[in-house]
Amino acid sequence: MKVISKQDFNDFITTLINDGSLDVHGVKAKDEKFVFGELESSDDLRLDYDTTILPPKKYFMPQYETLMKCSLKSPFDIKEKKPQKPLVLIGVHPYDIIAINQMDAYYCNDDVSKSYLDRRKNTILIGSDVLNIHDKAFFGSMNTGQVENGYDLFLTDLDDKVVIEIKSKKGEDLLNKAAMVREASDVEKQKVTAIRTAAQGRAKRGMKIEPKQWYSLLDQNYTSKVWKDQSDKCLACGTCTLVCPTCFCYDVNDEIDLKGNSKRVRTWDGCLLRQFSEVAGGEVFREDIKDRYRHRFFRKGKYLPDRLGFTACVGCGRCSTQCIPDIADPVKVMNLVFDNSETFIQDEDKQPKSISLDAIEIDEDEATPLHHPFPATITKIEDLTEREKLFEIELDSGEKLGHEPGQFVEVSIMGVGEAPISIASPPKRKRFDLVIRNVGEVTNKLHEMKKGDKVGIRGPFGTGFDVDQYKGRDLLFIAAGLGLPPLRSLIAHVLDKDNRKDYGKVTILHGCKEPCEVLFDSEIGKWQEIENVNVLRTVDRCPEGECWDGDIGLITKLIPKSNFDQKNTFCMIIGPPVVYPFCIQILLDLSVPEERIIVSLERRMKCGVGKCGHCQINNLYVCKDGPVFNYKDIKDLPEAFE
Repeated sequence: MKVISKQDFNDFITTLINDGSLDVHGVKAKDEKFVFGELESSDDLRLDYDTTILPPKKYFMPQYETLMKCSLKSPFDIKEKKPQKPLVLIGVHPYDIIAINQMDAYYCNDDVSKSYLDRRKNTILIGSDVLNIHDKAFFGSMNTGQVENGYDLFLTDLDDKVVIEIKSKKGEDLLNKAAMVREASDVEKQKVTAIRTAAQGRAKRGMKIEPKQWYSLLDQNYTSKVWKDQSDKCLACGTCTLVCPTCFCYDVNDEIDLKGNSKRVRTWDGCLLRQFSEVAGGEVFREDIKDRYRHRFFRKGKYLPDRLGFTACVGCGRCSTQCIPDIADPVKVMNLVFDNSETFIQDEDKQPKSISLDAIEIDEDEATPLHHPFPATITKIEDLTEREKLFEIELDSGEKLGHEPGQFVEVSIMGVGEAPISIASPPKRKRFDLVIRNVGEVTNKLHEMKKGDKVGIRGPFGTGFDVDQYKGRDLLFIAAGLGLPPLRSLIAHVLDKDNRKDYGKVTILHGCKEPCEVLFDSEIGKWQEIENVNVLRTVDRCPEGECWDGDIGLITKLIPKSNFDQKNTFCMIIGPPVVYPFCIQILLDLSVPEERIIVSLERRMKCGVGKCGHCQINNLYVCKDGPVFNYKDIKDLPEAFE
């Protein structure tokens, strides 16, 4: 530890502000509140604040960030952002440093965003001890009032002097700009310890369980009446997630100006908002506010601990200060859940931990602009029905897409947006097929495009079908509605002459609403001609005058008719959410083992790499851990089939 007089410290801050090569930001007053902002003089800096309105996460994931720019005339002439000056961020409290450490773990564990990593590496983080505590803070209960890593310098204001702890070479080099720095005495070190101990003790608000017990308490109380009772008061405004330092979810959209210039922007998003889980076509997977309210607490106390090992709450109290109906306070909510819990048994295996960027091994060469698409050309368009078209696409690089059956891509139209689309063709081909239903802004624009037009492609993403696991087995495909295109990728792979010998009997069940909605009619006819392939088709109804030679009724009626070997068959199901519970139950009633039932789930897969949070089902990300899942692995996950 070093010590500097208050006057020399102020001169040090002035030196940093006047250094044209640095951006210097810190905590300053805004009316009766405090905010992080640019410092114009050392007098602006306040180290005696209680908390800031917004957390410092805004510097590493800005509220509104331009990811890339281009012109609609040259949509793939992407303009990269210019490098920024190094940022010196002064006065970050320990709990906010821990939150930044958690952001590092979340954004840098895999699929590392180059913009996040560059911004994080370009920041000199200067922490400061908590001197004043507002009445909603509970960082003492969360054990986040002190921090051991994740910063470069750390300040403790002792009125007439400042104690400075050096943690990194960057911090040491920065402190060399200060004058008259000396070693701290034992008495001064003791004062620092006393300040930290006092702050930790004063920021406890009577939480009835330890942070390490959140996981088990939540795990055992998914159906607690607390979620309904509290969420009945919720305004679904999302403010609690916006001010939270450990809410990392975001949305990505395209914007276009009158001159034809386009930019892709990332903005903060929150799981309390209704549209957060909405997919094209209008289905919302957490329609009930109770489910969204519960998801917020489970994500922090169970889902992120499952994936990354930390409890995503640092006790800053921002959420409870901003919540009008007073239902966002984690202390209050966890105490209510505890009081209403009939049984509570702690799982000792789940312990929260603190992580810093220094502890994460990152190959910076692997960091990429995650939301930049690659140019591709539409080589063929085929009308399938009134609402569906098949698009054959080739990457302009000439390379194969390299996908597995069951994976998806993100399709971009610059200035309009991006949509996830399942791949409908087998892996061997250089060109790949996408079947696109006209249900939203992006797909509507795609339906207006012509052969030779350009689109952007990101991917392939997700976990597909395990084609090796199915070898030597019979296969039953259950495709309802638009479930046939993603299954077509696997069917074509299995029926390929080079692969056919590896698989047994193939049964294909296809259902849709009316005969006019049947997809790949001629192709299905060719499948029927292949030896040891059985195809059954049905429609919900057949309007008078339409020709139809298949069954009439729901697709579930075809399953008992399909005459498959229940013990030797893998069953793949893809369709609208409503079909899964019924089809799965029939298969189980027919004694199909749970591990032989494979499903592909639909969710709002916005980023494709498990970062934006929209497609999350409990601790899983559909875009990354799926969309293809073994039923046995997810059968007990709430929200998977509800």
